[in-house]
Amino acid sequence: MNTITEPSWAAPAQDLRTSTILVVGGVGGVGEGVVRALLARGASVIATSRSASRAEEFAARVGDENLRTAVLDALSPDFRESVQALQAEYGGFDGVVVTIASWGDQGRKPLLALTDAEWDTLVAENQTAVFRAYRALYPLISRDGVLVQLNGLSADIAFPGGGGVALTAAATKSMTRTIAAEMAGRGARVYEVILGVVRTRARRLAGIDDLRWIDGEEIGVHVAELLAGTSPLTDTPVQYFVDKSAGPQAEAPTL
Repeated sequence: MNTITEPSWAAPAQDLRTSTILVVGGVGGVGEGVVRALLARGASVIATSRSASRAEEFAARVGDENLRTAVLDALSPDFRESVQALQAEYGGFDGVVVTIASWGDQGRKPLLALTDAEWDTLVAENQTAVFRAYRALYPLISRDGVLVQLNGLSADIAFPGGGGVALTAAATKSMTRTIAAEMAGRGARVYEVILGVVRTRARRLAGIDDLRWIDGEEIGVHVAELLAGTSPLTDTPVQYFVDKSAGPQAEAPTL
């Protein structure tokens, strides 16, 4: 059983034992904390990865009976069949969290120095993949459920050396806001949560850490509150979680 330390800003812990939540990219750095927080509240969680071996390692390391993993690649030709298999197994979901992003293989590079191939890869993996995930998975969310995209602060600021990542973050922020407006009152609630720097497991293993950064589990606590409708930001489609002590906020930070 996963247990977490509750942040000071959190409401009393929600009981999610009747909830089934799909975390797309849940095997990744940010996703892991979200998965652990949801499991700690009793939810049944399906964490996805594009790699079967990474999914298997993740399941063994987390070791929770309510965790399932699945291989899901939104850019794969068999993506539709993979989603159909999830629907056949689970019926639908109370929440879908999308936390996928890629830096590509080019490393830090000025925006105008990107090749066509590098550009196409960044747009496909960071923008097209999110769109395809939304289109396929939103119809599987219960009417009183949530769709949450976890995005980076690069969606709002200049990001020298990572312009391809930043522009696709800005595009998916706009995409999420548009879906939230189009579906308002007609289906699952839609949220865009812009994050500051997260203390991922990979960063800590590499010796890169700062206690002022946000823990992934804290992000998961906020997702749980959005799902339960106990967050003060339940009616706010675009949110910012940049300051660890302040917690999630409705307004963009002053940078």
